[in-house]
Amino acid sequence: MKTLSTATLLAGLTLALAAHADTPAGDPVRGAEVFKAQCSACHLWKEGESPAIGPQLYGVIGRKAGSWGHYRYTDAMKKSGITWDLALLDQYLENPYAVVPGAAMALTVPSGKNRADVIAYLATRPEALKQPDRAP
Repeated sequence: MKTLSTATLLAGLTLALAAHADTPAGDPVRGAEVFKAQCSACHLWKEGESPAIGPQLYGVIGRKAGSWGHYRYTDAMKKSGITWDLALLDQYLENPYAVVPGAAMALTVPSGKNRADVIAYLATRPEALKQPDRAP
């Protein structure tokens, strides 16, 4: 399996955001605050950390949904066939059940500004862009 460089992933993510023009530009500094307040109780993003309530976000950008091996996903998530990118994360955070009917995420992020900020924060985290080594 080939791995993508961080530069290649960032270029692709930039194009994905440009294609999703209705997503406001995010502030990664504010996104860190929003993540801490709204996301960190359930999600972690550092390699090797055990999941809290929700799945690990380490390597989430470019990862197939429902594929991180240390979390019990719903069948709907495992069978969704989606691969996470910034535009899809925006849609999912706004309404998880519209993107993956049968998703287990209990929290939505209705504010477009908060979603953009959290996504901008994740996009600046090398950990979110890495693809962890794992068996298929």
